[in-house]
This record gives sequence, C-alpha cells and structure tokens, in this order.
Amino acid sequence: MKNLLLYSFLLFITVQSNAQIIYGSNQYTEYHKGTLPIVISVPHGGSLLPASLPNRTCNSAVNVSDENTIELAQQIDSSFVKATGCHPHIIYCNLHRSKLDCNRNLTDGACGNAAAGIAWNEFHQFIDSAQATAKNENNEKAFYIDLHGHGNPIQRIELGYLLYDNELDFTDSVLNTAQYVGYSTIQNLVNNNVNNYTHAELLRGASALGSMMGNSGYPAIPSQQMPSPGTTSNYYSGGYNVAHHTSYVLANTVNGVQVECNYSNIRDTYSHLKTFADSLVQVMVQYLSLHQNINMLNCSASAIQEAADLEQISIYPNPSSNLVNVVHANSSDTFTIQFINATGATVLSGANQKTINIADFPKGIYLIKIVGTKKTYGTQKLIIE
Repeated sequence: MKNLLLYSFLLFITVQSNAQIIYGSNQYTEYHKGTLPIVISVPHGGSLLPASLPNRTCNSAVNVSDENTIELAQQIDSSFVKATGCHPHIIYCNLHRSKLDCNRNLTDGACGNAAAGIAWNEFHQFIDSAQATAKNENNEKAFYIDLHGHGNPIQRIELGYLLYDNELDFTDSVLNTAQYVGYSTIQNLVNNNVNNYTHAELLRGASALGSMMGNSGYPAIPSQQMPSPGTTSNYYSGGYNVAHHTSYVLANTVNGVQVECNYSNIRDTYSHLKTFADSLVQVMVQYLSLHQNINMLNCSASAIQEAADLEQISIYPNPSSNLVNVVHANSSDTFTIQFINATGATVLSGANQKTINIADFPKGIYLIKIVGTKKTYGTQKLIIE
C-alpha cells in the first residue's frame, strides 16, 4: 500500500464521537476514520464540478451520478453510532462523476487528467488505509461495502459479488466449486464462516445478506427470495472497487459486496434514507455476528447520545451556493453555529441563526459546529458550490 503522505491532506478532528475526517487534495476526496470493522466507499455521489477539471470523455465515459448516496452513507454512519456507539470507516469522492469515476481503473476514471488522477489515487489509498486499520483492530476481520444507487426500473437492491446474472442461475453445486468461489468477493467468508455455510448458502440461503435484507422489508438479489436476476433486466454484478478491495484479491481477508440501492423507498426522501439506514445497520450487526462472531454492540454509550443529539439538527439545502438554513429541534436551547473551513479556522459564528447567507464564501467543504449552552451537539458537513 502506498504511503498516504505522498499527497497533501487536511485533517479535521470533529467533536462527534471523536471521529477523524481526513481530506484529500482540494477536498476532492475524504475519509471518515471509524473503529468498526465496516468500510464503506461512495464513489459516485459527489457534486463538485471544478472548472479546472475537464469533463470525462474517454472510452465512452458514463457520467451519471448516484443521487443521494452520500446522504445515505451519512445516515448509515449515524445509524451505526446510534446502534453501536462507534463509526464505520467511510470514504467519499466529492467530485461529480463527470470529473472523476472512482469505480473504474485509473485510465478510464481520470481520463488522463493529472489532478483527477491524484484524487483517484487518494480515494483508493483511503480504502486501503481504512481496511488495514479495521483488520488490525478486529483480528483481521472487516467487511467492505461499495455503495451505489441504480436506475433499473425494478425497485430492488442489487448485491454484486462479481458473479454475472447467468452465473447466479447455476445450481448450488456449481456455485460451490472452487472455480466460482474464486470469482467471489466473499471467498474468505466461504472458507472461514463459523457455521460452515457454503458459497451458495452465503449468496442466497436463509442467512445470506440479501435474504436478511429482504426479511427486513427491502427486496434484494441474490437472496433466498430472489436467487437470481434472470434475463429480463440489467443486473449490477460489481465493478472495479469490489474487484480490488475484497477477498477476490489474493491475500486480502476483507469480504465485501457492491450494494446498488434502488431509488423508491430508499433514496427518494430523507425519511426513507433514515429508515433504510437503520434497517441496514441492524442487518449488518446480525450478519457479522452470525457468520464471524463479530460483536459490534459494545462501544461508547456517550457516542450514542451524541448521535441522538445531532439528529436534532438539520442543515439544508446541502450542497448550497446562496442561502443555508439551520434548524434545531430543541428550540429551548440557545446555540451558536460555527463555520469551520479547510484550515480549521472558524470563519463565521452566530447565535441562533436560522438562515445564513453564504454567497460570498469560497467554494469547498465546511464543518458546521453547533454549540449549545451546556454542551456541543456535534458537527455536520456542508458543501458550498
């Protein structure tokens, strides 16, 4: 793994549960360092469109972004803290996909632009660093989710294990052969799960990830309910990230999956984002406990309370270029809102402000810190574009 110090990073230490946020060059990428054995990457949710970077046109580039996947990851983070007291590791690409695709190889993802190439390298080094930390702190066990949103008309979650749709039509006996286990992003789990479940059982048995998600109210494929996608629609089997950051790679013990979330009932409203995030976290807690004896329910109680406090705060619209509204549910408390820029300096501080004009602020990523009369509620990220 390349040394992260090869690039110039900016470090924020936030007050929420002592989470560290490390920004890459120009804030094009960011890494929220956690302590759970969960690593999540969000390659296609960014909205930054710097004029200094050309649009991607090489090799029939796909430039459609995944709507609300950054917001979904943020809700998943909050749900993990509420449930366990600890943060997962999360890596974001803040650039719009038209500028950089972090789920392609470097040549196709950056299309030869040097600055975009630096951001691509930083994104993947952040994943490597997060996985190394997670494994070191959790007896070499970690699970990786590459988070996406799909536009297929069938409203279902698509789990990509690097097995094609026609391969998921194969019998269990075929999927359990060494050849097809070797194609899988969970091959380490196949060889090391505590209940000796087979590959096919882990893909679409009663205790498979997709089956557990389906039982929680979110249909997923592959699963016991939907073993294979058939031939009637597109299916996302997984891309560059799960092919390079899971146990598909020789000697990597990290299991993982590409999670393609449908829009309706998951990414379409804030309420649905929150409800799905809570369900996904409960499933992941059960899944890792069942298959790897990983207990994620023993973290800081104070962090759980801080996450609950932070839920009282809403900042919108985000991203914004003109006005931003800050709403605090606890109207009885007097609070101060602080804007903190990339250098760590407070550039604006005001008491009980509800609408703030940010038209003159430089573009970039800011931390919004909310400080009450008796405690600090926490921080949230704001993108000014």
